[in-house]
Amino acid sequence: MMLVRIKPGRLNFDLRTFECVKCNHVEKTLVGTDPIRSADALGWLLSELRPPT
Repeated sequence: MMLVRIKPGRLNFDLRTFECVKCNHVEKTLVGTDPIRSADALGWLLSELRPPT
């Protein structure tokens, strides 16, 4: 698979398009532009989970 295109997607996300040069299969995925600001990371950061003391 080879990255062929990056387009801005929803807020703080990019739409990345990958293509296989052998079979022409196309895969599209959303990737956080800033992983710390993505919804999943914010959920963890704002949760009650804390490092052990």
